[in-house]
Amino acid sequence: MRKIRVLTSNLLRLSTLLILLDQVFGIEPSFDVPIINVTVHEGDIAVLPCSVDYLAEHKVVWTDQWSTLLTLDDRRIIDDTRISIERPYTKDWNLHIRKVEYKDKGPYTCQINTNPVKTKTVMLNVLVPSKIIDELSSRDKTAREGETVLLLCNVTGVPLPEVTWYRLTSDAAIAKERLDMETGAFTYLDSCIYSLKPKGIGTAGEMLVIHNVSRYCDGIYECVAYNEVGPAVTRQIKVFVEFPPEIVLPTLRIGQYRGRETILDCEITAYPHGVMYWMKDGIVLNFVNEEKYRIELYSGNDDSERKTLSLRVNNITKGDYGEYTCFAKNYLGQDQESMILYDYSTHDVKAERTTSAVRRTFSVFTKSNTVQPFQDNEWKPSGEGHHLHSPEDNVIKGADKTYESNNAVQPIQGQNIFIRLFVCLTLTVLSSKRMS
Repeated sequence: MRKIRVLTSNLLRLSTLLILLDQVFGIEPSFDVPIINVTVHEGDIAVLPCSVDYLAEHKVVWTDQWSTLLTLDDRRIIDDTRISIERPYTKDWNLHIRKVEYKDKGPYTCQINTNPVKTKTVMLNVLVPSKIIDELSSRDKTAREGETVLLLCNVTGVPLPEVTWYRLTSDAAIAKERLDMETGAFTYLDSCIYSLKPKGIGTAGEMLVIHNVSRYCDGIYECVAYNEVGPAVTRQIKVFVEFPPEIVLPTLRIGQYRGRETILDCEITAYPHGVMYWMKDGIVLNFVNEEKYRIELYSGNDDSERKTLSLRVNNITKGDYGEYTCFAKNYLGQDQESMILYDYSTHDVKAERTTSAVRRTFSVFTKSNTVQPFQDNEWKPSGEGHHLHSPEDNVIKGADKTYESNNAVQPIQGQNIFIRLFVCLTLTVLSSKRMS
C-alpha cells in the first residue's frame, strides 16, 4: 500500500510537469468516445472503452468507484489478474474485466493527467441469471389433512426473477398445471385452495400457501424462476398428506363353485399405510393355513397411496362360504369392509326355475292367441290330453272378432296381441325376481 501511495505521488508530480509543458507547446488531449454504459452477464468479459486523441506525453489511468488505481497506461497496478488494458488501436485504452462478478458493478473512471484532470466515467451493469437458493428453500413436506402448508422458493438474480408455480399431474397430455394467481388472491384447483403470500423482502410469489390441505392436494409442486438472463431454473417440492385408511371393495358379493378357487380384492387408500389383513369369522387369515389362503399386496410403488390387498381362496369347500372382512389401520385411524362369498351353484337352480316359469307363461300365451283344429265342435289345445267342449255350437270367439267354425285352423290376430305379450313378459320377470 505504501508503494502505491509513493507511486501515485510521483505520478501526480509528473502529471503537473507535463501539463505545464503541454500548455506551452502542445494541444490538450480529449476523449474521442462519448460516455456510455456497459451491461454484461455475470461470467462474461466486460470491455470499458476509453479512446483519447492528442495524448502526446500525457498518461491514462483507470480507477474504480472507490478511487482505487487499477491501471497506469497499459500496465496493471492491482493484483486482480482479471483486469488488463487492451489497445486495438493506438488511441484506445480499453479496460477489460474477465469473468465479471456481480460485485464488479459500478462506475469506472478513465482519467488523463491534464490540468485540470480530464475524466470519463463508464457505468458497468452486471446481470445475474436466476438462481434458487437451496438452503433457504423448502424441501419435501409432510402434513396432515386440514393443516396449512407453506412452500418457499427463495430466488435471487439481477433483475429480480419472476416466480411461477406449477403442479405436476399424472395426465400424460397435461404434464403440469400452472397455478396462475395474483399475490394475496385465492385459486381453486382440484378441491385445493392456493394463494401466494407476499414477502417483506424479496420477490412476490416466492411462497405458495395450500390452505386446508387434503389428500387430493398431494403430489409434486414446481417453482420456476426466470429473469430473461440465461435459462429458467426450477425446483421440485413433493407434498405428502397423511390421512386415515379408506377401503373400497369392487363388489360386495362374489360366487364360485366348490372345488375351485377365487380371488377377493380390497382397495386400500391411506398415507402412511399401516396394518392390513383379511379376516373370516373374527380370525385373521394372514398366517392361517397358507395352502388354503394366499394373501398378496399390489401397489405401483412404495409411496403409492392406493394398494390392493388380494386374498386367494383355494379348493373351496362348504365351510369357506360366508363373510370376509378387509381391515386396514394406521396411527390416524382405521377402516373395514365386508363381502360375501357364496355357492355359485345356487344360480343353476334359479336358472332352471326361471326357465320353467318362462315355458309355462309362453304356453299360456300360445293357448290364448292360437285356435287349434276343431273336430265336431271340440277344441283340443296343444300338449293337452283331454278335450274341452266349445261354449257355443259351431262358434269360435277370438280376441276382438267372432268366426264360425269350419273344422280348420283359424289364427286369431287381434289388435291387443302386443298388450298380451307385454303382460306375459312382465309376469316372467316378476317370477324370476321372486325366485332369486
